[in-house]
Amino acid sequence: MTDSILKEMLDLFHTYYLRQRFFPNWFSVFINPFYFIRKRLIEKVRRLAPQLEGELLDFGCGAKPYQELFPHLRSYLGVDIENEGHNHKTEAIDVYYDGVRLPFNDDSFDAILTSEVLEHVPNVDGCLTDLVRVLRPGGKMLVTVPFIWAEHELPYDFRRFSLIGIRKHITDQGLTILAEERSGHFAEVVLQLWMAYLRSLFYVKNKYVNLLMNAIFIAPVCILGGAIVWLLPRKPELYFNTIILAQKKI
Repeated sequence: MTDSILKEMLDLFHTYYLRQRFFPNWFSVFINPFYFIRKRLIEKVRRLAPQLEGELLDFGCGAKPYQELFPHLRSYLGVDIENEGHNHKTEAIDVYYDGVRLPFNDDSFDAILTSEVLEHVPNVDGCLTDLVRVLRPGGKMLVTVPFIWAEHELPYDFRRFSLIGIRKHITDQGLTILAEERSGHFAEVVLQLWMAYLRSLFYVKNKYVNLLMNAIFIAPVCILGGAIVWLLPRKPELYFNTIILAQKKI
């Protein structure tokens, strides 16, 4: 009985921890070393999510962390490529594809979400062309890409994007920009990078040890640093992510 209760408690905590990775609240400062970058990104995605309607394709979906933001959709389909740089065991991929051409007919979806994916695509313009192909006329695409972050999911990490850079890739496909935003600001980025550096020093394969190290060493930096950052001027030149909402012409 005791073992089953303990297992249930650990499962509940694990579920809570996974949610805090993408939807951080105030408690996340103790368990999430990527608190600021994730908090700022979800704020932007949540604000724009209601503008996507109908049948949605989540391109590079992984575990579909943002699906709960779209309860109003008729359908939500996740597609991804299987690669050795990523662990797919806990993911919710509906369709795998070959990384070249999506296995869908032209004009198949009303909306597309692709979040933190295009930096991993060898041919960005070719990928966007195929996404536009399966997007219906008048359909909308929500794109998020990193501007500042460490290498990850190697060997499939090819680039970072400025707002101007990703905007050009998107408008070159004939899409109209409806909204564009940056997440975070200079001082906040510096603080987050310092937290990520500390995490890299203490990281081990045991997730519970990592949580303990985060609470002891990183959380105080997050709390104190966050208070200092709140007092500093918000300089926009350095930021975490670019978020763009675009529409295909009718």
